[in-house]
Amino acid sequence: MTKNYVPQKKLADLDLNSELAEFDLDSLFSRHKAISLADYRSERGEVVAALLGKAAEDAGDLVCSIYAERLKACADRTNYCYTEEFFNCETGETFAGFSNLFGCGLKLCQNCTARAAANHRRIARQVLKHTKLIRRKNYHQIEKKIINELERYRFVTFTMPEFPASFVRTLDVQKRAWDLFRKLKFTKHYFSAYIKSIEFTIRKNGTYHDHIHLLAISLFVPEKQLKAEWTRCVQIAFAEFGLEFNADQANVNVKLVVDKANPNDKTIIGFEDALQETCKYITKSDSWEKLPAEHLLEVARISRWARMFEVVGRFRETIKELNEVKLLTSSSVGEEVSSKVTEDDNTRDSAYFNTNAIIDGEALKASEIPEETTSGSAEKSKRISWRQLCVELGRENYLEIFYKQVEYARKIRKLRLLIKYPLAEFTDLDGKAWNLAELEEFALQLSAKGINLGF
Repeated sequence: MTKNYVPQKKLADLDLNSELAEFDLDSLFSRHKAISLADYRSERGEVVAALLGKAAEDAGDLVCSIYAERLKACADRTNYCYTEEFFNCETGETFAGFSNLFGCGLKLCQNCTARAAANHRRIARQVLKHTKLIRRKNYHQIEKKIINELERYRFVTFTMPEFPASFVRTLDVQKRAWDLFRKLKFTKHYFSAYIKSIEFTIRKNGTYHDHIHLLAISLFVPEKQLKAEWTRCVQIAFAEFGLEFNADQANVNVKLVVDKANPNDKTIIGFEDALQETCKYITKSDSWEKLPAEHLLEVARISRWARMFEVVGRFRETIKELNEVKLLTSSSVGEEVSSKVTEDDNTRDSAYFNTNAIIDGEALKASEIPEETTSGSAEKSKRISWRQLCVELGRENYLEIFYKQVEYARKIRKLRLLIKYPLAEFTDLDGKAWNLAELEEFALQLSAKGINLGF
């Protein structure tokens, strides 16, 4: 495969958050909607895996080679399942959609980044629902006096001048600028809570346009001062990285978030649009394919990412309160809802959120590691990262164990889906029904070993 590869489904130019938005969805049956989206995810994942695998082979990079294999396992068509009996907890309705069986958890993965975006939307909806706006003292720049002002929701986008560098270096510069900005008294005063995410696009000249989105609770923000403070932080970050700041300023765009927005008014944005913008992908799904080989390898070598999505201030306090009353629960691989194209945000009541930096491709859970993996390999998998393990064991030995783990994890996932949706009939993307007799035998084996499949 090459970068000129074009998917068969005419979906190449669409992004992870709205792959089918430009299609006439009403002309498609629910099965076709779901299968088309699954096909798209599978093809995009396979392309990135092939590009990374070739780059890793040329560079003699074992870890990146294994990374590509993990991507490939997640993108494989056999890693998807389909049913028309998924259940919406809020509405009580059933819907057609697809699910992934094994999740690699890698940033370059089409499936796992989409699942993360859906989890983020659930988190955002929970904190927005349970966090109240309050009145705070503020010096109003227009009225020129101290007033007790009611907080409002605002959608803020921070950008910085582009410069020739890899994506990873660009991300480092942006992170440094943000670290400076978030610690300012100005920021702490005006923004009492925010949900932050990072997104990037690739320009035609090969530079990376990184930007930060905030869905924030804030007082009236003096935009001139806001831009000045952000610009100063970006200038400091540029200087620390030996870069020349050639722009007049680093841009900031502020929009008031309202229930229903007027599309002709560029100063406001609707709640749902703001939510979708804040809680979506790191980049469009075909962007990774445009990275030069050395930049793609650099991304794959990141074992621990900076926080690409985080909840701060009073929103963070809300999460702690919700965790205490168990309103937020951990979730595994998510189901995709064909009626809304992207993963439905209401299929589960809530989602767990961890503010720690993200490990790229976390190890499988203990329940997903088969005991048949001999020589202590299963035990090692529980204790060390896959990156360490593949270096210790070598490519062939590691992959033999890995694909046993993938198959085991897929069976575990199938059983959990059958338990959660007892009336559902599941098939693969080609319409082949699951082998229920094989799964029943597998369940008996787990039961004999005392393995609990509870959620």
